[in-house]
Amino acid sequence: MSASIKKAAVIGYPIAQSLSPLIHQHWMKQVGMEGTYEAIEVAPDDLAGFARSAKDKGFRGFNITVPHKIDILPSLQKIAPLARQMGAVNTVKVEEDGSLTGYNTDGIGLVKHLKATVADYPTDKPALILGAGGAARAAVLGLLTENMPMVMISNRTRAKAEAIAKEIGHGRMTVVDWEEKEAAVAAAGLIVNTTLLGMAGQQPLEIDISRAAKDTVVYDIVYKPLETQLLAAAKKQGLRTVDGLGMLVHQGAAAFKIWFGYDVGFDAELRAKLEAKIT
Repeated sequence: MSASIKKAAVIGYPIAQSLSPLIHQHWMKQVGMEGTYEAIEVAPDDLAGFARSAKDKGFRGFNITVPHKIDILPSLQKIAPLARQMGAVNTVKVEEDGSLTGYNTDGIGLVKHLKATVADYPTDKPALILGAGGAARAAVLGLLTENMPMVMISNRTRAKAEAIAKEIGHGRMTVVDWEEKEAAVAAAGLIVNTTLLGMAGQQPLEIDISRAAKDTVVYDIVYKPLETQLLAAAKKQGLRTVDGLGMLVHQGAAAFKIWFGYDVGFDAELRAKLEAKIT
């Protein structure tokens, strides 16, 4: 393959269902780049070897999805401050000397899509984050960076939520017991589901949002289905909603910028391609 061809990839285990190749190939064509972006299944035992060989294989960079976002850290020579604070990496840039720099664009993607969809989302009330995994951590950091005054977090395992509040909350987070999350709904201006609950094949997210204020925004990072039960319930109440497809695209756009220097975005053609793929 010619050295002029730009190569990137997404790695995970499993990885077959990834939408990232469709997204990045759309942008490569859009900017007139001769390049490839592929989904590569990398088993946990092969992760370090893949990282070592990235330069020799001609990669400019690669995205990382489950279960590698934390396990990749020992293979990196540099970690950007936000990724270090998050304790997880979803984007790796292969530098000219072959060294690897890790970034995390998940929080950036969430906030950019939120602002693009509902520019006037409430910032005078706390956000309520459901879940305490990597996506929750990204959401919290993204919102706190955008000067959200307070973030409430609720998770079935309280200790995991407490760990996030302690590590990155800086006094601007409170932990809500999972059984008390409905009470927190009434106080929240933004509700973000970062769990897999409600995704096709997963258990439903059981939460009553009937007490939400009329200006509350409801965001679900799940995008299969595109309209989850949570978003359907929110729309029925007349609340503004944000689906999970945009977070995926905007975090990818930030990665594309890191690797190739181009500003790309979420246009109608790309949304149509993605919706056709997941429905």
